[in-house]
Amino acid sequence: MKKICIYILAATLLYSFFRELNVVKVLLMLAALAAIFAIDLIPAKYIMAMKYPVILLSFAATACFFFYPRALTGYPMEIIITFLAFYGLTFYMAGMEEKKNDFFKEVAAVSILFISSSFNLFIAGKLLFIVPLAIATILLLFILDRNRLTPFIAGYALIAMIVAYRQGIHFTGTGLLGLNDVNRYILLGASFAFLVIGFAGFTKKRTFATILPFFGFLYIAADILMVLGLRSSTGLLYQPVILLAIVSPLVGVMLKPEGERI
Repeated sequence: MKKICIYILAATLLYSFFRELNVVKVLLMLAALAAIFAIDLIPAKYIMAMKYPVILLSFAATACFFFYPRALTGYPMEIIITFLAFYGLTFYMAGMEEKKNDFFKEVAAVSILFISSSFNLFIAGKLLFIVPLAIATILLLFILDRNRLTPFIAGYALIAMIVAYRQGIHFTGTGLLGLNDVNRYILLGASFAFLVIGFAGFTKKRTFATILPFFGFLYIAADILMVLGLRSSTGLLYQPVILLAIVSPLVGVMLKPEGERI
């Protein structure tokens, strides 16, 4: 019953991303639902094993950007770069509670991953994506009682905003066009419902499989609030294909049984 409800909620959330449907958008929604189903079938231990390959790919993208800034730019590479930037940090955050390191190791790891993700997003032209990512990271660190790490993330986010300002990037715009009140409430309701479900699983048991979707939907909620509330000039809602690539794995992991061993 839980899985059926989550699938219905996922279909509702995916619909709210596109609003006006056509053949291509319907196919993208079906592909996202198929990806959710496939991820649900993969044992959790194999998903956790993807942690280091994803992080290494994110670092590889950073190294490639550093030496060849235009090598990986443009569509569809920006989808892959955004995916790696998000999940490179997310996989580490999801494993922090199970593998506790000392303060200096955690500062070094979080700093390197966050700066690498920020640099990748900057080169890919998605610099403002860092702001909701920083908000979600700070909130999760606070919940995990890693308060001493939060000033570092806040500082990196502030530097990113200063760079964005110097680059002439506008923080606010006209808002998301073509979004009526009904679509707005569906979008807010579905995303908030996923955040509540993720938080409920997180409070029951703090594992990789519960922290990952909770952190992911913290990020998505922060992004949606920035776009709808603050009228941010960029965000995941402006890039529905990237949003699908990020949301699908989160929902797939959320569908896994709570008692499944990692």
